[in-house]
Amino acid sequence: MDRHDEIDQMLGQWSWASYDLPLGPMAISKRIQRISRRLEELAADSLAPLGLEPGEFDVLATVLRSGPPYEVTPTRLSRSLLISAAGLTKRLARMEGRGLIHRRMDPDDRRSLLVSLSVDGHALAEKGVAIHGAATARLMGALTLDKQEQLAGLLRELLLSQEPSPAEKAERPA
Repeated sequence: MDRHDEIDQMLGQWSWASYDLPLGPMAISKRIQRISRRLEELAADSLAPLGLEPGEFDVLATVLRSGPPYEVTPTRLSRSLLISAAGLTKRLARMEGRGLIHRRMDPDDRRSLLVSLSVDGHALAEKGVAIHGAATARLMGALTLDKQEQLAGLLRELLLSQEPSPAEKAERPA
């Protein structure tokens, strides 16, 4: 490949260093950071016409993908979205005020809540998933399907290497 990106230029700037820098891993991490930023911009741009912020979309999409009856606990949302309980509570209150979700006591566990999609929230979630999915597919379209599958596999492998194994999770105190 003849083309070079800004990361190649950055790595070239390290040529003066007399110490052994891990440029290969640095190149990967910097490219992942750049793609991450681009994906964040893509989400914001594609969801803005719907009046949705990416964080709100994440809540709606998570509840939608849970399937009927489209209800999840805040704990499940927090884990899925990698957001603090306090941050999630604030987001849910805002979304409930907009009529996108409902919160109610869990009849099976009175210490817990259930978050569900309102009719408007369900419709907006479906639109958002379609629009965001199409925008993401366009971005990924720069790669062949084989390369997309290869990249997904490599990123999965990297992520799994950073997460505790099921045995390690079971050993953790509750």
